[in-house]
Formats: sequence, structure tokens, C-alpha cells
Amino acid sequence: MPDTDVLERLERTAVRTDDDVVDLVVALIDAPIRRQCWVLFLGERGVPVHFLMPMADLPYQPDEHVEDFGALVEDVVAQVGASQVVLAWERPGSTGLFPVDWEWVDAMACTLQERGVRLRGQVVLHDDGASMVELDDDPQDVAAIA
Repeated sequence: MPDTDVLERLERTAVRTDDDVVDLVVALIDAPIRRQCWVLFLGERGVPVHFLMPMADLPYQPDEHVEDFGALVEDVVAQVGASQVVLAWERPGSTGLFPVDWEWVDAMACTLQERGVRLRGQVVLHDDGASMVELDDDPQDVAAIA
């Protein structure tokens, strides 16, 4: 169950550091249950917007629907007045990302960049907690941790 004290504090506090991003994801999303992506929206000063969008039933690998997902995120950003987003990849299992996870991370980073949506960061939420996804990590090294 989400920690309501932490959540209440984070709702009013600007997300400034990577640790803040991870704390926000952990406060909003309990233990990972299935593979899905959550989109968190941040306002102009990095304060969370009170809107959370889960995206379940994504294809196993990114396909032409990545563009649809990116267009949806772009549309919601405009509707809620957000200035940046966080993608939280919920996935039961170990801490390491698999090659298909990296495909999604890369595909979404690219489509959001093409659409002018500022991506604050991506987080993987796994059985042992949550951590920032560093785009410059070598996928082979991270997968070996699993």
C-alpha cells in the first residue's frame, strides 16, 4: 500500500533529483503486479500534476503503436498543463532490464523527443524496489544483473 505521508509531501514538493523521481514512483505505485507503463505528469516547476495514466496491454515489443502512445502522452500533457513526464515501467521480477525492456525505453524516449514532450526520466519498478533507468547504461551489463 502506498505510503500516504510520503505521497502527501511529494504532491506538494518539486521533483528535482533522480531520487525524488524514484520516491514519487514508489509512493504512487505499490508492488509490481504486471508488465505495464505508468505515465506521471509534472508541472512547470516540477510539482506533480494530480493525474496518473497507466498503460496496460502494450505489445511485447514496441511496434507502430509506439507513435500512438507518444501522441496520447503529448495530448494529455497539453490537457493537464504538464511540462514534463516520467515513465514508470512496472515489471514483476528481478532488477535487471531485458533487451525488450530496453527497446521500450529507447522507443518511448525517441517518440517523446520527436513530439517535443520533455521526458524527466524513466524508472523501472521491480520486486526489489525501483531505480532510474540510465539511457547510457549498456543493456548487456544491466541484463546480466538479473
